[in-house]
Order: sequence, then structure tokens, then C-alpha cells
Amino acid sequence: MRIKFKKSNAPYMLISLVFSLILFFNVNSQNFSRLISSEATYEEVLQNVPINVLYDSDEYFVHGFSSNVSVKLSGANRIQLNREVDQDTRNFSVVADLTKLSSGTHEVHLKTKNLASSLFATIEPETISVTIEKKVKKEFEVSPILSSTTNSSGLEIGQMSVQPEKVEITTGETTMNEIDRVVASVDSSKLTAEQEGIQATVQALSATGEALPIQASPQNVTVNFEIQTPSKEVSLYPIQEGKLPSTIESVKIDLNRSKATITGAQSVIDPIDSIGVPVDVSQLQGTVKKLIDIPIAGNYQVNPKTVNAQVTPVFKKSKETTTSSTDHSSSSTTETTGNPNESSETSETSSTQIMNNQEETTDRSTN
Repeated sequence: MRIKFKKSNAPYMLISLVFSLILFFNVNSQNFSRLISSEATYEEVLQNVPINVLYDSDEYFVHGFSSNVSVKLSGANRIQLNREVDQDTRNFSVVADLTKLSSGTHEVHLKTKNLASSLFATIEPETISVTIEKKVKKEFEVSPILSSTTNSSGLEIGQMSVQPEKVEITTGETTMNEIDRVVASVDSSKLTAEQEGIQATVQALSATGEALPIQASPQNVTVNFEIQTPSKEVSLYPIQEGKLPSTIESVKIDLNRSKATITGAQSVIDPIDSIGVPVDVSQLQGTVKKLIDIPIAGNYQVNPKTVNAQVTPVFKKSKETTTSSTDHSSSSTTETTGNPNESSETSETSSTQIMNNQEETTDRSTN
């Protein structure tokens, strides 16, 4: 049996159907929103992500941009996010496509490549400025330079040489014309007296000393150098050590040299003006010569390392020697003085003889 609908009921049925659909989608959309909102969103910020620059490297040389950017990754799939955070398992990369650009400076928009569809990426910065030049190559001699003439240890650097002496420089055509010299810069604070050479990075400098963008082959060279350690002359003086034997009153110590040269860091040797040389006199029996090491009381070297010392003793006088000297002095005094009466008589006789002689001489002159 057929059911006939009146035409007058059709609009009401259509309106009912529309409201039913609205109600259906409204309820399901709320459930879907609850489902989405219930899932956590994870975020990670990756630093120093390298930029993969796409260009014709045989024809062009590009420069003028930072080679790394930061990337913020977000997504609900924690496992996928962790895979991209780890460099060893990372699939995505940041790309700067220059393949359709010619020589000059351009603003290039950065994009991600091979990023999982469940993750979103924000690149900072979003664009980079890139300079494109025609590639050229040329060979240059390398000159070694120092960041300063002395380092923190006070070492002075002498003559330097580079191995290899020449390198091949690759750069842009315009940049090549700006190169004034190619150098290998050495950080003097890293040098020690035990070294003979150090690895240094090759740089190309303009006339104003500005580092220019280049590729060097080889990128590093060996800089050989001589260390010139600061030195000064100091005086030497003897220091008596040990107790003198009982028979010796004092000693005289003579060193065969009065000067020595010390070498070391400037801050170490500056306060030193003299060095005392210890001489042991405890076993002294007579004049001796000794070879003595010059003492070092700090981080420096001394030349020569030894000095000769002659030690001459002054012996004490014994009691027997003193008594004998006293007796001998008394005996000498007695012999000289003798008998006082005999001396007086002798003096009177001599005076009488002188007077008689004078009288005889006077008489003769009168006659």
C-alpha cells in the first residue's frame, strides 16, 4: 500500500531534516573537539640547525649569511618529535634554494624538507641574505701572525715559519680582488716553551684587516716558532751553613764567579736580584775547594748551574802557643835592660872621655 504525503507537509519535513543535521553535527563536533583537546602538544627548540644551501657550486661562490638557524618543532607525537630532536635520527633539514638566482645579493626564504606531517616547524630567522659571486681560485703565500708578542706566561716568540708555505684560495670574483694578504693567526696564549709548532687556521684579510669569506686548501697549516724566554743577570753571594769545628774561629769564602743568568717568565724573574749559595763548613779541616749547585727557588732556570767556592779557615790560637809567646817577650826585655848600675857607669866614663878630648883640642888650637 502506498503512503501518500501531502504536498503541504513537505516544507515541514525539510525543516525538520535540516535541524536534525545541525543537531547531529553540533554534538559530534563537540566530541571531536574534546578528543583533540585531550591530546597533549609537545614542543622542542633546536639550536644550531645547519642550512643546506642549494646552488651550482661549480660556478658560484656564496657567502654573507649565518650557516645555522634555530628551529621550533611542535606536535602531538612525542616519539616522532624525539626522533627529529636527535641529530643521529633526524630526517628533516632546513633548505635555502638558490638554484634559480643569479649573481648578486638576495633575500632567501628558508624551508624545511622531509619533516613528518605530524610535526610543525618554525624557523628563526625565516629568511637570510645571501651574496652570490662567480667562483675563482688563486694560490697565495701564507704569513704567520700572533695575537700578541707575548703570552700570559711571559714567553716571547721569536722567528716563525709556515708549512706549507702556500695555499689555494677559493672565493668570489669580487672578494678575490679585495684580498691583501693570507695569514695563519696563532693565539699566543696557547703556546708553551715545550712546543715547536701549532696548527693555525688560514685567513684572508683585506687592506683594512677585515677577514674575508674564502675556502682555503688546506684549511689549516702548521706554524713553527722559536720561544725566547726573558732573562736577566743576578749577583751571587755565599751563605755559611753548618757549625764550625771547635779549632776554627772563622772562615773566608770566595766564589769563582759573582754573577749568573736566570731565565723564565718576566713576572717570575723581575723580583730576583741575587741568589745566595749555601756553603757547608761543618766538616772543615783546612782550605778546600767545593763545587756547589746554585739553588733555584722558583719556576725559572739558572746558568751556570754550579759555582766553585774556596773556603779558607782561620784557626783559633792554642794555650801553649800563647804561653810560649809571653815567655819569649819577657826574655827579650831583660837582655836589653841588663844591670842599671853598669849602664850608668859606662855612660859616665864615656862623658869624661869626650870632655878630655875637647880640652886637648882647645889647647892645640891656642898654641
